[in-house]
Amino acid sequence: MEALIWASSHKLELCEWEEPQIAASDQVKIRIEMTGICGTDLAVVTGKEDGVTGVIRGHEAVGTVIEIGSDVDRVKVGDRVVIDPNQSCGECYFCLKKQPHLCIGTDGKGMPIAGLNRNGTFTFFYLTAQTFAHPLPEHMSWEATVMVEPLACVLHNFKEAHVSANDKVLVLGSGPMGILSQMVSKSKAALTVATEINPYRLAFAKEISDFALTPSQLTEAAVDKICLGRRFDLIIDTVGNQLEVAEKWIERGGRIVPFGINAKYRYTFSPTKFVQHAIKIIASGEYRYMFEEAVRFAAETPELKNLVTRKVKLNQYEAAMINELIGYELNSLKGVRSETVKTVFVP
Repeated sequence: MEALIWASSHKLELCEWEEPQIAASDQVKIRIEMTGICGTDLAVVTGKEDGVTGVIRGHEAVGTVIEIGSDVDRVKVGDRVVIDPNQSCGECYFCLKKQPHLCIGTDGKGMPIAGLNRNGTFTFFYLTAQTFAHPLPEHMSWEATVMVEPLACVLHNFKEAHVSANDKVLVLGSGPMGILSQMVSKSKAALTVATEINPYRLAFAKEISDFALTPSQLTEAAVDKICLGRRFDLIIDTVGNQLEVAEKWIERGGRIVPFGINAKYRYTFSPTKFVQHAIKIIASGEYRYMFEEAVRFAAETPELKNLVTRKVKLNQYEAAMINELIGYELNSLKGVRSETVKTVFVP
């Protein structure tokens, strides 16, 4: 089978890979139906994150169960499932504390994560323990279900931030995670405001949020009008380099959630200001027991399918990645546009 790996040359390469076969009684073999390109994949491609070489990338995937081990009772052949790529070990210090999102693995070297440090889903078939294959309702489209894994990340961040029905929320960035954050915010908070520099994605945000602005439109006058003389109670940076902006517009007692991935970004702040204004920075880590809630949210939100704006074959990965990188990193360049929100591979 074909597989898209992070090669030793530090670039993506399409190669032939041996099809995985069930080797344990609790394993499930899944035919991949759709798998999304994630911001973490783009962070590796652009050098903002290190990638483990020789590993099949991809972790936002849905598929059909085609074979099961002798002890599998969670799913059956023919079931539609969403894959949980974060394969917490269940044995380490953090897992035993019911903090699987902080799992360090049985060897202490980190949680096994599909598409990061073990083979992922940018391919045709995938093998996993049944614990990490979640059944899907029949009525849900593949396009909506492929958003469940990133949605689980968003829901976890909102839970850790203790969002309330009275909160005014600012979401910085309207890429896939930004749009999902806006959708969740609309269901939980009093006010949702978004920013985005890309005109195509800004138009998406305007359909979801109460207000959607370009960064230059996020002015004193605009914020005063929108927030009735106050600031935002919760600000989520889905870009990965916007904490200065978040600090500027956060209300006293507010919460800032760094969410986007950029390992090279650094942010300097005054601890005294944060102490005196009771401002909290909340870093949530990987999601924690969120897949069932994410499936329920997705089942009740069929418009999630609209976020999938481009579907390509695996062998078209180069053009797909170039387009995604424009949306991820280059859309601030004059005359450069990426007219997509989410690109998925359809093997």
